[in-house]
Amino acid sequence: MIRLTLLAVACAVAVIGGTGRADATGEPPRERTGPVVVWISIDGFRWDYLDKAETPVLDRLRAEGAYTHAYVPVFPSLTFPAHVSQVTGTPVTQHGIAANAFYCRDEGEVLAYPGPSRLLGAEPIWITAERQGVRAAVLDWPVSHSQEGGVTASRFGSGYNPRMSDDARLGQVLDAWRTHEGDEPLQLLMGYAVATDSPGHRYGPDAPEMVGVIADADALVGRFLDEVMKLRREKMHPDDELYFIMTTDHGMSKVEHIVNPNVLLGIEGRRDIRVVNSGNVANIYLTGIEPQRERRRAIEAMLAEVEKHPFAKAFRFEDLPERLGYSHPGRVGDLVVIMDRGYTFSRRVEGLMSTPEEQGGPLGMHGYDPETNPDMYGFSVIWRYPTP
Repeated sequence: MIRLTLLAVACAVAVIGGTGRADATGEPPRERTGPVVVWISIDGFRWDYLDKAETPVLDRLRAEGAYTHAYVPVFPSLTFPAHVSQVTGTPVTQHGIAANAFYCRDEGEVLAYPGPSRLLGAEPIWITAERQGVRAAVLDWPVSHSQEGGVTASRFGSGYNPRMSDDARLGQVLDAWRTHEGDEPLQLLMGYAVATDSPGHRYGPDAPEMVGVIADADALVGRFLDEVMKLRREKMHPDDELYFIMTTDHGMSKVEHIVNPNVLLGIEGRRDIRVVNSGNVANIYLTGIEPQRERRRAIEAMLAEVEKHPFAKAFRFEDLPERLGYSHPGRVGDLVVIMDRGYTFSRRVEGLMSTPEEQGGPLGMHGYDPETNPDMYGFSVIWRYPTP
């Protein structure tokens, strides 16, 4: 069963609440135009980060609004599946974004950090909003780029620029709102920031360096919200409600061991077996092996190899636990290997296993089953104005 933060549900309720017409004069609208939802994701903001640093902005928002320290991501707790589940209300089984990188049988290639929205197997909230007459802008939310078809968000990006700063990335949302023209105002604006994720991988979630990183993320939210409030005065009727939502996609765990998936599976040197790993999850695709009996034989051999190691579990596709919501036939592997907390995959390791210190990182990772690893929980908050 998928478990999404109630904040996303609140977002959906708010944006469908009504629409209106914008005033083209540049003055605040004289008539009510309906609520506006501004929803940003701060990547990798673990549930306990507010206890580790001074966070005056988020402290104020949670004091005046509603918040949770127990946002539970879907499996796998990776950036792309988690973000897509938030906006579709579905698990990987339905939306098909199996990991940060996966092999797509229909495309015949590995898709790493996929961008085009055509890859979505379930309808995202920005399309639902547009179909109901609510204009949406979505900038750099994972798998929101290069939208096609009869219904798209009113504003969206063409691709993700990894060199862009978080201020500039969120600034795209502000620019979309600031420059939007037409009779129908934007009422759902969505954005994304890397913020705590990359440093969490680099230093580990409990490292002293994270204190400054968390404080910087709080300041980022504060700068963005200040600009949102300025635009509210320009774009919204004084009595119309603004909903500001900050969510995250997952938490972060300390890495203690880095494992070579090919050595774990006993398939070093084989080119007919494709391994695509993200974090502690590896999808193994046997599309290059025929006939079926040879494919089954290869699966049994890999299962036997993985069983030698207590930190990993391997599942045939048909044996994946239903509770994981992970059985997408076109994107998930013929075999799936899931490792325990503290372990992550990398093919740069010589031999079976190494340490992050020997490999130069990462010291933090996510992707783990939130049922067994509460480090994957995240913090989220919703704040309303003018009435909190």
